[in-house]
Amino acid sequence: MKKIIISALFIASMATSCKKDETVTPGISKFITTTPGTSWNYQTTDNSNSSVSTYTRTSSSRDTTISNKVYHIFNNTDANGTTDAFYNNTGNDYYQFSTLAAGLDPIDLHYLNDAAVANTGWNQSFSVPVPNSPIPGLMLTIRMNYSVVEKGTSLVVNGKTYTDVVKIKTDITIDPVFGLSVNTTSNIYNYYAPKYGLIKSDFNLVASLNGAEVINTNTTDLLMSSSIQ
Repeated sequence: MKKIIISALFIASMATSCKKDETVTPGISKFITTTPGTSWNYQTTDNSNSSVSTYTRTSSSRDTTISNKVYHIFNNTDANGTTDAFYNNTGNDYYQFSTLAAGLDPIDLHYLNDAAVANTGWNQSFSVPVPNSPIPGLMLTIRMNYSVVEKGTSLVVNGKTYTDVVKIKTDITIDPVFGLSVNTTSNIYNYYAPKYGLIKSDFNLVASLNGAEVINTNTTDLLMSSSIQ
């Protein structure tokens, strides 16, 4: 889904759940390539102000275990430095250990099922601590609904035609907190191509708590080029 936002809180939580890094077995699953040295160059546009940034994702030679699930480690490099990204492929299911927004704890996002057919989907729900909450232990219950919009189509991204593309729509809702409504508007579409993985992402999420906006993200990510090993 979105480029991982890693904070000090993220690093602290990882320390309690990760085992020592392990050596990876190189390979290609249908929608993810883990061969060390494989790289993807992305461009991110912030649609709220038209600013553009870039980052490179490179497959490392490491795996790690988080909560009994083995994740492959990728390195995201941008103008601020390099951070780790964590992906898992188990059978037809693909997961990303990531945050939805800055300040929230990371969660195990089930972002793709390559066996799901068009007009079907799956759901997830999570409870995460409210960042900077004046009430200790206050939690947010986040519900995510994934649906397959299209499958087996073609898509041109930065002049390159990708085939057998899967288009996934994600809807996000948040349960009321102490009777206060949390209104969310999500317009999230991700496009995946075999071997390349994510080739395009439109991520628009706005959340308001009792009328006060707490999340507002509107970005587009495009795969500009890649080197698949």
